[in-house]
Amino acid sequence: MDKQRLVLNTLVLQAEQERGVTQPELVRQLLSLNVHQIELRREYQSGQLAELRALNDLRLRHRLVYFYSIPDDLFVDGQVNPQLIQYVAEAAAMGASYLKMTLGDFENTTDFTADQVLRWLPENMHLNIENDQTVTNTAPDKLTAFFQTFTASPNKVGFVNDLGNWVFTQRDTFAMTRKLLPFTRFVHLKNYRLDAHQVPQTVAFDQGELNIEELLHQFSPELPVALEYPTTLTALQHDIATLTSKEDVD
Repeated sequence: MDKQRLVLNTLVLQAEQERGVTQPELVRQLLSLNVHQIELRREYQSGQLAELRALNDLRLRHRLVYFYSIPDDLFVDGQVNPQLIQYVAEAAAMGASYLKMTLGDFENTTDFTADQVLRWLPENMHLNIENDQTVTNTAPDKLTAFFQTFTASPNKVGFVNDLGNWVFTQRDTFAMTRKLLPFTRFVHLKNYRLDAHQVPQTVAFDQGELNIEELLHQFSPELPVALEYPTTLTALQHDIATLTSKEDVD
């Protein structure tokens, strides 16, 4: 796989973050791996404007592309989440090009039009919706209905396929990948392994139950692919080398 497609989610350094390392410092550590697309996590932010500016300075200095992961629903009580304007402002302060949220209460929404979301997105910013580990936010018909609203602007709003999350909702990863492929703009790459109690545990992409290589063949070779599982810099070096040694298949 072309290394230019690779994105590193700062979750990969979760142990560092739990020890109090700031997100700008996490980005500095990831720069040692010569990857220039980083997915930032809102829950790792301090909430200080100075931190957003520090992240933007890193972006400019190292010519980074930022994805911004937001642990919140786009729809709350059947309406576009009023916090969206705050999330867009934070992303703009960091220079992030992509937002990621979950869908939320879209099934309770009536008379929805694409403009209700698009009007909040700057020209250079895109929104992606991810399947999380809940049944309600991963209902394929609901996701499809939402994405079909944006057929006139397919590059502004799309789907993040988190390959390691489908197992938590008892849905088949391959079937869901095929169904949502027309809307997919980003891939989260991780795997799972069942523990002694048959409970799924997140693991590195090449260490679990999913045939990741076969899944990756389903996607366009231009789509960005993010590693998103707790690990270490040393292990990441191995994982990146393994992943980028695999050839893209059209």
